[in-house]
Amino acid sequence: MKKTMYIVLLTVFTVGFSYAQSLSQTVIGSSGATITGASNSLGFTAGEAAVGDLTNGVNLGQGFWLGATAELVLNTEDFLLEIQTSVFPNPVTDYLNLSFNEMVGEDFEIMLYDINGRMIFQKKLLSASENETLSFTSYSSGMYVLNIVQSATNKSKTVKIIKD
Repeated sequence: MKKTMYIVLLTVFTVGFSYAQSLSQTVIGSSGATITGASNSLGFTAGEAAVGDLTNGVNLGQGFWLGATAELVLNTEDFLLEIQTSVFPNPVTDYLNLSFNEMVGEDFEIMLYDINGRMIFQKKLLSASENETLSFTSYSSGMYVLNIVQSATNKSKTVKIIKD
């Protein structure tokens, strides 16, 4: 009898302790998204810990998935057009100068838009020199948007121009 009671108690404690340690994970996140592909769908919140495996060419196990699935790498080349082109003076009265610094010889397209979004000027610069000049003498006072696009990379720089 004692032996049977001992086995029953041992079984109850073993089963009780094994279930007591199972925890379900919950995440209360302020932002997130769902990415859906041809055969996969991934739902996540910002900074959510990954539990389980994600296999699609790369196997991701436990840990944080932040940045691991997007394969997004920031590079200084993305900012070259912003750094190496300058537009002056702004506000402009008669002539606007564009300086391409270390990008001499590159092909660019320049587009000027009025405040209503209509393109009022367009010019292709083949093998651009270090400085280009745009005449604003025929334009009325107001705000304009200048868009400079590098032809080889299709990267652009947009500048708000004020005409006095």
